[in-house]
Amino acid sequence: MKLNNLDREIRLLCPTCGCTDFSYDKHNENELVVCAKCERKMSRRDLFDENSEVINETKNEIASEAKKQFEAEMKKMLKNAFKGSKNIKIK
Repeated sequence: MKLNNLDREIRLLCPTCGCTDFSYDKHNENELVVCAKCERKMSRRDLFDENSEVINETKNEIASEAKKQFEAEMKKMLKNAFKGSKNIKIK
């Protein structure tokens, strides 16, 4: 079973100026992230912590959507499994 369209992009915001553009080394997770606008330097962990609310909201949105898709797919599978049965009805 494949759940559809659960990919999301989360735009992390600089806690100082609200900018969404940062410079960083993709291969070195220990290097600091630098805001392109105000040039604030912070660790990736600090940037994630500062944006934890939007990250958690997005996680909850994805989980809710995945649950709905899963329930719909299971209902469809059950209906197909018992198609033609006069004694079992799936609502």
